[in-house]
Amino acid sequence: MSTTEWLGPITNELKKKQREAVSRKKPFQYVSVSKALAQDYLSEGWQVDKELKIKTRMRKEWSHDQKLENTVWYLFYLLGYPDISSGRNFKIAIHRKGADPFEKQIDVFAKDDETVVVAECKSASKPSRRSLQKDIEEFSSLKGPISNSIKKYYGKEFKPKIIWLFVTNNIVWSGTDKQRAAGSNIRIITEKELRYYIQIADHLRGAARFQFLAEFLCNQKIPELENVYVPAVKGKLGGKTYYSFVSTPKQMLKISFVNHRSLNDPAGAPSYQRLVSRTRLRQISRFIYNGGFFPTNILVNFTTKRRFDPITKDPDTKVQFGNLYLPSSYRSAWIIDGQHRLYGYAPLDEEYLNQNIMVIAFEGLKKEEEANLFVTINHEQKSVPKTLLDDLEGELKWGSDKPTERVGAISARLIGLLNNDLGEPLYGRVTQQGITPNEKTCLTVPALKDGIRKSGIVGKAILNKKEYSPGPLCGVSDMETLERARATINSYLQLLVSSNIDQWEFGRKGHLCTNVSLQAYLQLLASVISYMESNKGLDARELESNELIAEIEEYLDPIISWLATASNIEIEKRFKVQFGSGGPPEYYFRLCKMLHSEFSDFSPEGFEEWLSEQSEERVTEADKKLKELNINVQKAIFDTFKREYGVEGDAYWNKGVIDKKIKTRAYEKSLEDDDEDRLSLDNYLDFIEYKKIVENKAHWQLFKPIFDIPMPGDKGYSKNVMWMERVNELRRIPAHSTEKRHYKSSDYDFIDYIYDEFMRRVDQMDSNKDV
Repeated sequence: MSTTEWLGPITNELKKKQREAVSRKKPFQYVSVSKALAQDYLSEGWQVDKELKIKTRMRKEWSHDQKLENTVWYLFYLLGYPDISSGRNFKIAIHRKGADPFEKQIDVFAKDDETVVVAECKSASKPSRRSLQKDIEEFSSLKGPISNSIKKYYGKEFKPKIIWLFVTNNIVWSGTDKQRAAGSNIRIITEKELRYYIQIADHLRGAARFQFLAEFLCNQKIPELENVYVPAVKGKLGGKTYYSFVSTPKQMLKISFVNHRSLNDPAGAPSYQRLVSRTRLRQISRFIYNGGFFPTNILVNFTTKRRFDPITKDPDTKVQFGNLYLPSSYRSAWIIDGQHRLYGYAPLDEEYLNQNIMVIAFEGLKKEEEANLFVTINHEQKSVPKTLLDDLEGELKWGSDKPTERVGAISARLIGLLNNDLGEPLYGRVTQQGITPNEKTCLTVPALKDGIRKSGIVGKAILNKKEYSPGPLCGVSDMETLERARATINSYLQLLVSSNIDQWEFGRKGHLCTNVSLQAYLQLLASVISYMESNKGLDARELESNELIAEIEEYLDPIISWLATASNIEIEKRFKVQFGSGGPPEYYFRLCKMLHSEFSDFSPEGFEEWLSEQSEERVTEADKKLKELNINVQKAIFDTFKREYGVEGDAYWNKGVIDKKIKTRAYEKSLEDDDEDRLSLDNYLDFIEYKKIVENKAHWQLFKPIFDIPMPGDKGYSKNVMWMERVNELRRIPAHSTEKRHYKSSDYDFIDYIYDEFMRRVDQMDSNKDV
């Protein structure tokens, strides 16, 4: 695709810049992109990629590698960089001693007054492992010449901080390549981080540049903040040093950083903040613009010890008054609470950026202490979703002595690891607070945690939840458990992915990578491991992860082989289950049935009961007995009335059925039949109306010998006819059969009991009459 096709409306300005640069014989060219031009670029005639909010021409689809470059280009536009490269035709002149000059294509180049970003983009059509050694070494060797060209073009006075990026899509980085990149001061952005930066840049626009720079220029000095101090109060809260002072948004924005759950930076774990709300941010900006202010503090944590020059000290409170020297480096103040209030100033003019804001800063808090403070402040507020607090359990409850909390913390951290494992089945599949879910990113932390907890694979709470019992994937420590479970589950799920990649990629539209299915497959993993241990006499905890998968793979073959050849319609027919709590166990037992057909002794807990509920013979027998109960109950009632009142003039009906509403409904129903097909009115009653007739005090003594049947386990009442209500409910199963409505094992027992007892009493009554 040509430069013209890529940048569309900015082509004319681009060509003008190029002509001017060529005439000056500058070492490279760039294009300054105005907001109006970029808006034209993202206007009519382009279609939206909902995941990354990038627009492409509807008449031509981008290739995966060009889409990556365009996405990175769009990121730096959103971040407010005034100078951005012109695309694939953008080149920088390379000069080396003793070598001929040449031009190096730069995928994306961005510049502002303080920084320069040079990005190399690499993409694959699908997740794959690939050596980047050659690319990294070449990029590293050109850093010096590229830096010299930048200085030559912009002049000696321009001394930028240069950020060297390797941006990849669908490439699984090896540990060795990561070390090479780090050793050359080249930062890595995968598609996961890119999505995060696009999202936050779309919310914050230019203000997001501070977050971006904080990430990539961590601890590097900001010259304009050197030796800047503010009047402050220093004291102790909970044994922790704090400062209370007044600063400005302009000062705080440059040094602040928010560790969002959506980024989950390993160096900053635990990350506890939710992503900024665009709507709330706009409301706050408008509030400030209209003269509003916040009388509450922004709460931060200084990562390093600060210089404080005391002036006076209160002898009673030991509070000191003096001058506090603010940090002068990027990412030196971590925001614990108040990110919306601070970032609300970002899009406003200079006069607002110089307004006073109130700040409380702790000094040297651990990240766990930051997270606990955040939860303490926010857990009662509606603005903090339960899913975020659920996600935080892996950080806040780590190392807990309580078995339930211990299992929850391991599960939460495990889900985070699985979601971050590039190239693995669950990479990027778990929804995170602040990032819009899509068809593929559709799994939730609470659902997966529930599946892990119920499976017991990383342990469970026993003895009234007071003791912790290790699971088959547990190691000698919780950290080892994490790694064992991570490796095992990745390999286990890879078997499913390899068997039917299309069904997996359907996400929530399919039946393989959903909350329901994964809860079922996690439960199946635990059951298959238990079955393997019993059959082979092995202990799963003594096996390495790859050995464990090798030992259980043969037992999974019936499912894997079926998935490999099954059509989407066949998969839906077999595994479409009801929503709600009943879905995962139903899915799980259907999986068990597939294994049971091959391994007859595979019968995990609850399977036999479930299987009996599905038995066609039992279903047919239950249907038959309910039908016979309906017939015999009606016959017993009106045979009794006929003996008591006679049949002349329909006396049995008129004197037996006292309730006028029952009579009216029966008459109305009879009118639905043709005259020649119409039956006597006692044939148009509902089963529940039989109960009302029987329990009527005028006739109870007539019916008590047959109908007074206590429910199983009940002590008995003056009128034991509750069984008729349950029979009425059960009759709906054959009468209104659906996929979700079926008999339970306890239903069969109840039907057998009532049928046998009722028919016994009827036979006994008939025998008494004969005598």
